[in-house]
Amino acid sequence: MSSIPDQSVTGPRAGRIAGIERHPRHLSLTWEDGRQERFHYIWLRDNCGCSACGDRAGGHRYLELGSIDPDIVPANIAIDADGGLRIDWREDDHVTRYTSEWLRAHAYSPAAVAARQPQPVTWDSALQGNYPVWDYAEILAEDARRRQMFEQIAVYGFAILDRVPIETEQIERLAAVFGFVRETHYGRVFELISTPEQRILAQTAHAIRPHNDELFRDPIPGLFMMHCLKASECGGGASLFVDGFHAAETLRRDNPDQFELLCQVPIPHQRFLVDEVDDVALAAKWPTIELNPAGDIVAVHINERTLAPFDVADELVEPVYRALQAMLALVYRAEARVAHRLEAGQAAILDNHRVLHARDAFNGNRHIRQCHVDRDEFFSRLRALYRRTDSSAQFLEFV
Repeated sequence: MSSIPDQSVTGPRAGRIAGIERHPRHLSLTWEDGRQERFHYIWLRDNCGCSACGDRAGGHRYLELGSIDPDIVPANIAIDADGGLRIDWREDDHVTRYTSEWLRAHAYSPAAVAARQPQPVTWDSALQGNYPVWDYAEILAEDARRRQMFEQIAVYGFAILDRVPIETEQIERLAAVFGFVRETHYGRVFELISTPEQRILAQTAHAIRPHNDELFRDPIPGLFMMHCLKASECGGGASLFVDGFHAAETLRRDNPDQFELLCQVPIPHQRFLVDEVDDVALAAKWPTIELNPAGDIVAVHINERTLAPFDVADELVEPVYRALQAMLALVYRAEARVAHRLEAGQAAILDNHRVLHARDAFNGNRHIRQCHVDRDEFFSRLRALYRRTDSSAQFLEFV
């Protein structure tokens, strides 16, 4: 299969600081390659990482924000012998030093912040056959290979693994690559085996529409993973994946009013199984589409099967139904999906806040084990992989 393009988020070597332009409330730095960034004086004082001020990144901070004069200005600013920045502060005779690389990696202009974030690449059925299948042994053994797979999940929202040992406990070993298993009322691992005593649709052999998992929880589980121990003998049961970001962007383009409504109105979800078997009464509300302050889509939450009765304002009931119907039509289209039949020894990892999953019907004896891992641990491990594998990589930020 062809490979997804490399989406590594690294910057050019910063080089030395070439120039300083001082202003009343901030300074502007110019690097040797011509890049310019602005830094406010209070920010420069607050982020001092000397032994007296302490290490904020490691949680050992001594300097308190309340001790800094909001109108602080430097007594002197200079480029040091290594091409970094030295600041002498007038108020407390303190000296702060920054390397050129650190300042460049932590610049906070909108362009600089965007460059530190892997930009999602949206997709539809055209991606069919154009994504890699990763070798499990390789991603366990090689940091660089594992980082590439993590990057694919950050940018495309999913990855497929091959040659995962066909052992019952292997799903938890796989999950440990990405973080810690999120235990729920299903336990640490959920068995997907068709059975006449099904409690939920996933335990049947029926086709299932695209959806995100567990929207009745707060927080919603982050990464969703499936490990196939046995594929259906009938050849059915293919997994279907849909990019929720692509559908949301399509709705934003074609019907911005409906898009805005789904961003603003929380939709209720529930899972009530209160009887002699379970004691579960879960409920939560989430907007169908979540945006960050810059207006970028950061999450999509869709599961028609767990919708609770709407309790929105009277004048919004019909508009919300219409908007949700429009969004469902987009994610249910055949043109939106990629199909991958998981064979025994294969696994799928999905960003549950973006990629919807579904299943074709089957009539054999399919056995899948699944579990969840929270997103913060996944992104923590991706940042750590950057630190270990690329000394020139900028410090990455993830929504």
